[in-house]
Amino acid sequence: MIKIAINDKDSLFSSADFHRLKPKDTLYPNFWQNNDLNTIVSRKLMKIADQIIDSMDIDVDIDDIIITGSIASYNWHDLSDIDLHILFDFTKIDENYDLVKKMLDQSRINWNKTHNIIIDGKEVELYFQDTNEEHMSKGIWSLMKEKWIKEPKTEEVDIDLNTTEKKAESISKSIEHVAELYKDSKYEEAYEYSSKIKEKISRMRTTGLSKEGVYSPENLAFKMLRNANLLHKLSSLKIQAYDKLMSVTLESKSKIDFNKTWKDYLK
Repeated sequence: MIKIAINDKDSLFSSADFHRLKPKDTLYPNFWQNNDLNTIVSRKLMKIADQIIDSMDIDVDIDDIIITGSIASYNWHDLSDIDLHILFDFTKIDENYDLVKKMLDQSRINWNKTHNIIIDGKEVELYFQDTNEEHMSKGIWSLMKEKWIKEPKTEEVDIDLNTTEKKAESISKSIEHVAELYKDSKYEEAYEYSSKIKEKISRMRTTGLSKEGVYSPENLAFKMLRNANLLHKLSSLKIQAYDKLMSVTLESKSKIDFNKTWKDYLK
């Protein structure tokens, strides 16, 4: 049984936000038929992954190509993306794991910015995942093996939406404060505070997943913020504040006296 306890008074989030957090009775019907991935969807995603791998010219063995996240579980909703993960051993590229991860993260960001591939209203979101990385998800489908690596299951969960809402609203107000700092041209403060908030969100979600899983208030708060585009807003504010900090406007030393004629300047 799902226990719902929310207080709608002065809430920054709509009832639709809360509805998206509830697990469904079935998998996303347009993708999953008899518990198998729709053949058209499977072939299209494999083609996308193959082209990404070819374009990056990565000389390593790909261990698997999977889809995961809410679209591969019972907690899908209208805003769910298709999380497409390409798995391989990062150290096979270079022993410096952190350097490789940073490079791949940037490649992922660039690809996701450049492309807007939609399958049945769901956007394809690319990820590179190290084979040895622990991945917490309710469902994992292998495109290469054409089977579940981790089959999702329906379950009875207690969703503490009251705590979830409080956590999400607290962070959303912090993001609004960053926006105010930026508006007041306090770019250094905006940049530093946005960085602090992003670290806090990351710690919050990691802690929630490790302790209570995907239905923890911390992870659900993260999803509410993401669905409301507040995480995107925070990232944009951080980038804009940084750009303003690094920008310089120089006054021209050459000033024209319009009381003079052009002939005076040519003397």
